[in-house]
Amino acid sequence: MISIQLPNGRQYEFRHVVFDYNGTLAEDGRMSDDVRQLLAELAAKVHVAVITADTFGLAHQELAAVPGVELFILAKDQDGTEKARHVQEWGAERTVVVGNGTNDQPMFFIAGLKICVLGPEGVSTGVLAAANIVVRSPADAIRLLLQPKRLIATLRA
Repeated sequence: MISIQLPNGRQYEFRHVVFDYNGTLAEDGRMSDDVRQLLAELAAKVHVAVITADTFGLAHQELAAVPGVELFILAKDQDGTEKARHVQEWGAERTVVVGNGTNDQPMFFIAGLKICVLGPEGVSTGVLAAANIVVRSPADAIRLLLQPKRLIATLRA
C-alpha cells in the first residue's frame, strides 16, 4: 500500500496502480530496462495492472519478465470505458492511474490520483486537464509512487 498524509490532513491510501502501455510505459511499443525494474519494485508494494489496446502488439512480450504485473489487453472494439470499469471495480479512491491518451480519460475522471506522462508520444489534452500531476517519463511516475514524500510536496495545498 502507498500511504500519504498531506499537511492539510487529507489522507490517501492507494492499493492499485493502473498504467496505460503505449506512450505511457513504452515508446513505440518498447519499454526500457529501467522502467521494467521500477515496475517490479512497485508491484512488490501494490497491485499493478497494465490496461492497453496494445497498438504495437508488444505488451505481453515486454511485460513477461516483470513479476507481479497484471496485463489486460483490450479488444479492438473496446474503449476507455473498459479501463474505467476496472478502476471502479478495484475502488477508484484507492487507485492511481497513469496514462497519456484519450482512451485513458474515463479512468482519469474517477481515480483517486491521476498522473499524466508527457513523453515523446505526446498527451491528450483531456487527460492533461484531468491530471493531478504531470511527469516527463514513466520512470518519473513510478519513482513518485515508490517515494511518496515526493507526492506530498506536489499535492500539498
